[in-house]
Parts: sequence; structure tokens; C-alpha cells
Amino acid sequence: MLEKRFQILLKIGVFLLTISIFQCSKAKLSPDQVVDEHGKIIQVIPEPDASETKQLEFTSSVTLLKEDGTLNVSGWSRFPHFQINESYIKAEPKRYKRWEHYTFYNENFGGAITVTDIGNLAMGSIELLEFKSGKTIFSKTELVRPGAILFPTNTTDPIEFTKGNQFIRIQKQKGKRTITYSIQGDSSNETIQGNFEFTEKSNEALAIITPFSKSDFFYEYKMPSLICKGTIVYKQSIYDFKEDSYAVLDWGRGTWPEKNKWLWAAGAGMVGGELLSLNLGYGFGDPKNATENGIVYKGKVHKLDKVVWKYDVTNYKKPWKFVSNQGRLELNFTPVYLLYSDIDLMGMIGFLKQLIQNFSLSEIFELLKTEAYLNKAFGVYNGYVVLDNGTKLEVKNLFGFAEQMYQQW
Repeated sequence: MLEKRFQILLKIGVFLLTISIFQCSKAKLSPDQVVDEHGKIIQVIPEPDASETKQLEFTSSVTLLKEDGTLNVSGWSRFPHFQINESYIKAEPKRYKRWEHYTFYNENFGGAITVTDIGNLAMGSIELLEFKSGKTIFSKTELVRPGAILFPTNTTDPIEFTKGNQFIRIQKQKGKRTITYSIQGDSSNETIQGNFEFTEKSNEALAIITPFSKSDFFYEYKMPSLICKGTIVYKQSIYDFKEDSYAVLDWGRGTWPEKNKWLWAAGAGMVGGELLSLNLGYGFGDPKNATENGIVYKGKVHKLDKVVWKYDVTNYKKPWKFVSNQGRLELNFTPVYLLYSDIDLMGMIGFLKQLIQNFSLSEIFELLKTEAYLNKAFGVYNGYVVLDNGTKLEVKNLFGFAEQMYQQW
């Protein structure tokens, strides 16, 4: 029965893919579209203007939503002060997105750990990347039904993804997060296992509320100052993350539109004998009360207003440039590795076996509309940042990443 369903879906998928390719070949570019390095037609993410915004800071606990589902606040905080009551959300369930994501890296290797529920699909995924060779050593996404993962509404409770014998377990203690995982590879006797400890070097981080409308929002909590220690075992090889290894937490809850895009960057390293980390980004929602931009130094957040990105979509490995509107940050970013991922109709057909095992035919046809297009460059930052007190710090070879993302979910 499953085999017959698979054959039917595969034929339909190939037919839809053929139509999609034909339509793309006939498409004409609109004024805000360009063709990028991989031949993909993308919409240019507009740069922010130079005008200054409020950067409205909240210093104590506050309710995020009113009972009628409209936003009570928008702005930012150094701590996750925004309290979300999910019963107040009026959006349809598939518009509510939840995730907990970690990108970890050093000069040689990097990767990611993600647990997410995008409303009509949930998943756990693992990546391991080797920068010098340019290889993706391991990349696997395991799909489950929405609601299969219990997501807390706060940033401190544990979370666990399970599917058969596979798991991703995220435990949290004061000042520390431990993650263990075991995910099957392409064959049944191939498994990747990881054991990580992320130490929160800074007590402060960036909690941000960005509205899309009066009731649609994104609540993110970014912690770019995580010290990474851990080990990954895969195919009899051991990958150690010890000295000069860092990570960033991307914790998110929000009701998103169907189509969206964003830019996100982070990095960490020693400056003047102290850890300096950064989080930068824009591209979605209305950031009039708070941008995503900030520096963390000696455990304190130094909030930035707007930061403009300059990069070449025809070659993502060319140098990128970041400049703040208040003269408080100017960084050149030199990529050493590019992670490229394009999940479109063809990519979703690659998940057909997992989809058939977990979803009905009508659900699968809806899920085939899902798209995710990522270009994520890892490399080094050089330049300067200016702290709240006016101190100018020179940044030399600070490792991190910068990504461009397009989603239809």
C-alpha cells in the first residue's frame, strides 16, 4: 500500500516539477528580482535607511499578547522578559512557528542542531561541516507530525526530539546547556552521535519582539556568547570542539506570513582578552521599536540601531561589509565556506518516504509547497565596534557566519 502511494506521489511530483521548471524558464525578472550565484531568482532584501529608531528596552517581565490576540508590546530586552500565552494566539495553527536552533563553529569545523515545529510539519536536524575541504560531512533532517514535540513557552525548560531510536535532547541548567543526539544516516548502520556543553559566558543577550501586524509577531531570543565544548562521532571519526569554539542560540516563537526572508549574522572571539560576540540581522517585520543588532562584551549587551549589509549575490564568497547607521560598527567579513541549501518542490520530493510514513495525501500536497533557500557563509570579521560608553574596539579575525534565507512555509 505504501509502495503504491509512493509511486503515485512520485509521478505527480515529477509532473509538477516539470511544470515548475517550464514556468521558471518563461519567467521575467521584476525590478526587485535578481539571479544569484546558483541561478536562483530571488527578491532583493531592501537595505534599511539611515534614520534612527527607538530601540525601546523593557527591563522587567511583561505580557506579550493581550487576550484578544493583539500585541501588547514590541521592543527588546537583555533577558527573556516577554511572557507568551499561546492560548491568546488567534492565527491559524500552521502560521505559528516554534524552534530552538544552535549554530556552533571554530576555524576548522561547524554545524547546527535544530528542533522545530512550523505548524504543519515538525522536525529535528543535524549538520556537520568541514571548512577547509568545503565538504558537508553530515546533513540530515528527520520529519515528524506537528505537535509531536513539546515546546516550552520559555527559554529555560528542556526540549526533546524523538523518532524511533533517534533523538536530540536539550537540557538546561543555570548558565549551561547540554545537548546529546543520535541521528541515523543514509543507511541503517550509519549513525552520527554528538555530546555538547554550551556555557553561557554572558548573562545578558538579545530578546526581541518584531511585529508583522497588530497580532502577528516574531519573538526571538539570541545568545551569541556561548562557549562550545563537545564531541561528534561519525564513521569512526571523532570531531572535537574545544578551544576557541563558540555557538549561538536562536530561540524563536511567532506567527509568520507564508512567504518571508531574512538576513542573520553572528560571531564570537577574544578582543582585548575578553569575549566579544555579535548578532546582526534584518529583512522581516517592522523593526521600528527594536532591531536585531547588538554587541555583547564583558557580559553586557551594547545595543545597536540599524546595520546595512553589502554583499554580492552573484558570488556569496566575495567579501561582505556591515556598516551601522550611527557609526558604531564597521566590519568586513571574508567567507571561507559556503553552506548552500535549496529545498523547493524537488527537495520536498526527496522527503517523500518520510512524508508518506507520517502524513495523508492531502497533507503531503500542501507540504510540497514548502520552500527554504539558504546561503550561509562562514568566515572572519575584521573592523571595529563602538561600545555604549564610546570605547572603540578593533576586531581582528573574529570567526562567525552570515546567512541569507528565503522561506515559504
